[in-house]
Amino acid sequence: MRWPDKLVRLTPYAAAPATDAGAVRLDANESFLTPPDWLWEKITAAVRSVALHRYPDPAASALCALFAGRMHVPASGVVAGNGSDELISLLLAALVPHGGRVLVSEPDFSMYRVYAQLYEHDCAAAPKTGGRPDMGALLAAHRARPADLIIFSNPCNPTGLGAPAAEVLALAEAVDCPVVVDEAYMDFWDQSVLAHTRRCDNLIVLRTCSKALGLAGARLGFALSGDPLAAALRAAKSPFNVSALAQAVGAAVLAEAEYLDACVQAIRRSTADLYRALSAFAARAEGIEAHETETNFVLLTGPRAPALYEALRAQNIHIRHLPPNTLRTTAGTASEHKALLTALEAHQTA
Repeated sequence: MRWPDKLVRLTPYAAAPATDAGAVRLDANESFLTPPDWLWEKITAAVRSVALHRYPDPAASALCALFAGRMHVPASGVVAGNGSDELISLLLAALVPHGGRVLVSEPDFSMYRVYAQLYEHDCAAAPKTGGRPDMGALLAAHRARPADLIIFSNPCNPTGLGAPAAEVLALAEAVDCPVVVDEAYMDFWDQSVLAHTRRCDNLIVLRTCSKALGLAGARLGFALSGDPLAAALRAAKSPFNVSALAQAVGAAVLAEAEYLDACVQAIRRSTADLYRALSAFAARAEGIEAHETETNFVLLTGPRAPALYEALRAQNIHIRHLPPNTLRTTAGTASEHKALLTALEAHQTA
């Protein structure tokens, strides 16, 4: 059998490896918060009410309505997906013609390029400035050779920094192609452009439940846009793309607005604590630097990064190594931070 060249050349996403129950997991940018008992009871009741012998609601109407309420936008502009990843795939398949051009901001979430390659699109990149998506660079690249779709994360994974909302809106208003702003980490920052999707008809915002909302295992994401784009995406997506179980779990959790708000604040506090601790460590160590963040993770950079990564792995502490010299550490519990800093200090003095 002859494999298509696009598949042979494909580099799969480097997902976090499975580890034992005793591992410290700070490598996937998930929430460290688990549902309290009272919420588990509501989740369990919701799951038990699911008619497993029936297909799920194809529009995930109740789920979308709850998410729309949390985001303060009309439900008519919300489309649910099996995580943001499915929605990224859908957008690149539905809104870009075969052999079309996708423009990204580099470095960024690797799946933008993976899906562009899978659909045989040309993928071009504009550089970031100081770790932030550069709207001027994206606009210049688009004007030099027009793109069929522009997509970037804001704040950015992996840099942890974002572009101000005014600059993002200026880009969307200056181009005539879809502009997809992946706001997976916007719960931790205040520069969302979500409120402008109703008047900016080429603007699409992606949101996830995998970070601040603690539902990475449920695989839930949302595309938010004006009604015409939302209707087109509903027509193009798989009919039953969000399972009945995921819809039930998501609805049970999204109904608890006060709890979710408290989760966001707890993660913000944890991230601030982590940054302070890593900054103090970097000040004492040689060859390492801690970077400010607008997300739920902190970057360490420097020539000692690979050695630190291996030392932590040996202690069953898992963070993300971004070659050649960057480490990405997700905010976690106080005990996880203590284990991380203890291992870092031990390697420093060894």
